[in-house]
Amino acid sequence: MSNIVDASERAAAIDVTQSFCVSAPAGSGKTELLIQRYLALLARVQRPEQVLAITFTRKAAAEMRARVVEALQTALDGTVCSTAHQQVTRELALLTLAANEREGWQILRDITRLNIRTIDSFCAWLTRQMPILSQVGGQAQALDDPDALYVEAVLELYKLLADEHPVAIDLAALLLHFDNNWERLQELLVSMLYRREQWKDYVGVHAAPQEAENYLVTSVETLVREELTLLSGLVQPYKGQLLDLMHYAAGNLGTSQPGQFPGNQPEDLAVWRQVRTLLLTKTGGWRKNITKKEGFPTGKGEAEQRKQQLKELLPLLAEVPQLHAGLMAINTLPVIESGSASWQLVLHLSRLLPVLAAQLLLVFRRRGLADHSQLALSALQALGTDDAPTELALRLDYQIEHILVDEFQDTAINQFELIHKLTRGWGDYNALHPQSPRTLMIVGDGMQSIYAFRGANVGLFLKAREQGFNGVLLQHLELRCNFRSDAGVVEWVNESFLQAFPQHNDINRAQVKFSAATAVRGNGRDSKAVALHAFTGDTGRLEEVAFIGRHISDLLEKGVEGTIAVLGRNRSHLQPIINCLKQLSIPYNAPDLDSLAQSPLVADMMTLCSALANDADRLAWLALLRAPWCGLQLADLLIVATRGHAPPYSSVMSDLYHEALLAELSDDGRERLRHIVPVLQRAQDSRDRLGLRAWIEQAWIGLAGPACALDVAALRDADSFLQLLEEAEIQGIGLDVEWLSRQLERRYMSGGDPLSPVHLMTLHKAKGLEFGHVIIPALDRVPRGDDRPLLRWDEHSSASGERRFFLAADDHSPDDAPTLYNYLKAQSQQKARHEATRLLYVGTTRAVSQLLLTACVKWDEKSDQARAPTDRSLLSRLWPVVQEQMILHQSRMPELPPDSVRPRTQYVRIRRERLNSAQPPIDKLPLEGPDNVPEVPDNVVDRSVGTVVHLALEELSQCPQLPLTVKDHNRTRWRMALQRKGLWGEALENAWKRVLTSVEQTLKEEGMGRWVLSNAHMEARSEWALTAVDLNGAACDLMIDRTFIDASSGERWVVDYKNSLPLEGESLAVFAARESAVYGEQLRRYRDALYQLGSEPLRCALFFTALGHLHRLPELDLPATNEYGAN
Repeated sequence: MSNIVDASERAAAIDVTQSFCVSAPAGSGKTELLIQRYLALLARVQRPEQVLAITFTRKAAAEMRARVVEALQTALDGTVCSTAHQQVTRELALLTLAANEREGWQILRDITRLNIRTIDSFCAWLTRQMPILSQVGGQAQALDDPDALYVEAVLELYKLLADEHPVAIDLAALLLHFDNNWERLQELLVSMLYRREQWKDYVGVHAAPQEAENYLVTSVETLVREELTLLSGLVQPYKGQLLDLMHYAAGNLGTSQPGQFPGNQPEDLAVWRQVRTLLLTKTGGWRKNITKKEGFPTGKGEAEQRKQQLKELLPLLAEVPQLHAGLMAINTLPVIESGSASWQLVLHLSRLLPVLAAQLLLVFRRRGLADHSQLALSALQALGTDDAPTELALRLDYQIEHILVDEFQDTAINQFELIHKLTRGWGDYNALHPQSPRTLMIVGDGMQSIYAFRGANVGLFLKAREQGFNGVLLQHLELRCNFRSDAGVVEWVNESFLQAFPQHNDINRAQVKFSAATAVRGNGRDSKAVALHAFTGDTGRLEEVAFIGRHISDLLEKGVEGTIAVLGRNRSHLQPIINCLKQLSIPYNAPDLDSLAQSPLVADMMTLCSALANDADRLAWLALLRAPWCGLQLADLLIVATRGHAPPYSSVMSDLYHEALLAELSDDGRERLRHIVPVLQRAQDSRDRLGLRAWIEQAWIGLAGPACALDVAALRDADSFLQLLEEAEIQGIGLDVEWLSRQLERRYMSGGDPLSPVHLMTLHKAKGLEFGHVIIPALDRVPRGDDRPLLRWDEHSSASGERRFFLAADDHSPDDAPTLYNYLKAQSQQKARHEATRLLYVGTTRAVSQLLLTACVKWDEKSDQARAPTDRSLLSRLWPVVQEQMILHQSRMPELPPDSVRPRTQYVRIRRERLNSAQPPIDKLPLEGPDNVPEVPDNVVDRSVGTVVHLALEELSQCPQLPLTVKDHNRTRWRMALQRKGLWGEALENAWKRVLTSVEQTLKEEGMGRWVLSNAHMEARSEWALTAVDLNGAACDLMIDRTFIDASSGERWVVDYKNSLPLEGESLAVFAARESAVYGEQLRRYRDALYQLGSEPLRCALFFTALGHLHRLPELDLPATNEYGAN
């Protein structure tokens, strides 16, 4: 234990007479500490149920329960302990076994007595204990996807418009604001219901408009006073100097001079903004240059002294903790403008939202369902208030004596309130019973709080640590040992994130400072534990992906120990790497990345469901006939689609029985229909006779649906869909296509090989896991930009602990205006930046032995260095470190497998002889193979070559002097352009040679190509886009490859580039005549368009770039306008 630097803290955490807040950073072994604490408490109580352990996930609860049972069982068996901390656990387990024997718990025979629950299951249990008081009934079933019920509640609200309900006026006003777009208003109200736990205690409390306005104004003024009070304290030693400098600057600028240094009142904001302007630049940095613009002119004497005074003061102020953040916040501190349209919108919503919440509660009761937020709210309701606790609360006061909460940094306000209610009176009880106090231990890591989108608020973790609950103060224990990662990884994380995290904790701003860890493990075998690679140029992203693919391949070839994980911020960031691994034939495990709706096999099953659900859904039935199990050709499908009278059409299924229709179809079409029609008829006949899953599955198998699977993973996706049908049946939903569609978007496809050592997942998904080698790609990419929401809201705790709620509507003011909306926006953005830092910390601390970070950067040629990334990217969180340590990769072509194009979707064509097989065995299905991959059409390459040749000739035409040969950087750029068209490997090389040949033939000495591209011509244009009107009066877009006026003859030439070559054995004359016949009409349209723009004679020609040959079409010549008009 000599290298366990936090051994004393770990020992203290087992003291069952004290309450603790344990900060447990990544890899600190907190789960083992929780087990030890739990066992120590079990040994002390009369009943095991008196110790409540709360986790946030089912997996965590199951793991904790299993480890407790394992500790007790191994202690009972006398298994030898191998480490010191195992010996501590053993001793505590023996004490628990003694209590078990003494009290007769039979705990190993009935492990349900271990009171280890998730927060959701505990809330559901509380709700069932008080079914009436909880407001949702005792049997309400928890619902993971409440969206449909939210929509139902909104629609119920809309009905109040016709009932002259008191909120009908507010609802009408909101609809008017949305231009009667009730769907958009519905989206807003549904989003508000998702976060109703945040506003339920505030919105609607002040029913009178004036009272509500007074509440918000008072709240804003309190916020401003607190911020200015803090700021005033920070600059207290420098107030005199600052006021003196402000007077001097104001005198030079001719502005009003403040009579005194600003205080902490809202009306002092204007002067505080002058202080900010004096000290900071517009972009927020400390001033380095002081000029007459700030009121400090150049000169000797006082001017020089004042400027020097400010220069000396600025470094001192820069060292004041939190001062910079306080000055930055000044511009966003809000000023309320009552009576504005946005304020009226807030008032309407404040009256409407409580009624909407009540409508949702009625929907829950009617359906016997509830979302997790409602169960949490109902649990709080079931416990009553502090002044009037319920019978259940009193009973729990006797039943629960000790509480442990894991992952407390992810606590939302409802869960925080639940702990508050469960610990009511504990402080008074402990004062009377100091020898047997009730205790609370919360465990968490503020640096790993990454679930704000679920309502988690790391500020609550800080608040609990500082203030405790109901008089139960929590001793802060900070674990510092990292048992997971090698020393090199831990040291790099310590050095890199120290400056990335905020320097101070702040409850309201949800910011947590960094705490360094101490490595228990030594350095690993890898010479460099952490590597940072940056890629630049047009192909940077491709090179980054290829580099990661090679790195993974090298690790696998070396046979490295442990797993390899690629962790992305978003699922979309991982897709290029998945494609690369497929090309390299590297198996991978990527669960929960692609929605089940994207599975081709599931899409076909969904088509089957849509068709069987509604005979009148012609689109679904036609799609069913086009699906792989039938594959009706387009000509036959058109005959079926146009069958019947419109409107209304007859059902497709009934049409399939008509002999007249079958007679119109091709032989192939009739054969395909003979296979599926009997199956579909049996499916329709068995409707309501089978269970939902059995019904659909039987029809799907009868159609040979399993034979359409590309691989076993696709069959697993199909099974997931069938399980979804089972859920629909259990919930009484039935065959609801809309419900199925929503569920498919929330379910995920099978993610490759579960046994592969290579894992791909999001950073959020990786929390709590560890991997031997971790790769975090695309650090420069940013999440999808948030739309400007109509409403913003946030909760704020005053210095006295009073909670206040802010709600603001979009007032369309400039971003720098001091409005409440902009203030809340700035706070939200700042919290998002802090959470991004924590998210990156979570990702880097998953690594055991090696960490690889990659990104693409933009290079600034002027400064010869990489440009700083946007602050919304993860890269910006560590930019100073990346600048110093990154290995830069200049643009070059990535070495990927010799495929000619990017990965393509594979299709399965069911062989005709398979059409008559009623039910192919699933375990003998044909899987993916080369026979199922369609050939890439040659014209893909031809079109790519043509496009890049046009690009090259356009660039050359702009040269002041046409070169005889092209430079290497041009060749590379054209090669990149081909690659962007999707060409790779041999196809890329051949296409590149064709491009270079065309350019060389065009530039050859004394060739016509040099004349075509010459800049000596007048009014020369390349790739000229024109819009013309044809003879029918319709507009048409034209793109003319090259046009110019020959200075020597005064003729305008219209030249169209062609990359084609003569056929084998074909003469140049025959080839040119054939091409002229094909493209002559196109040239004529170009000629006619240019004829209207000038009076010069017109000449038309085709230029064959691969031959360097200019072929004139004299039949398209036009004389000058005056001659033509005379004719």
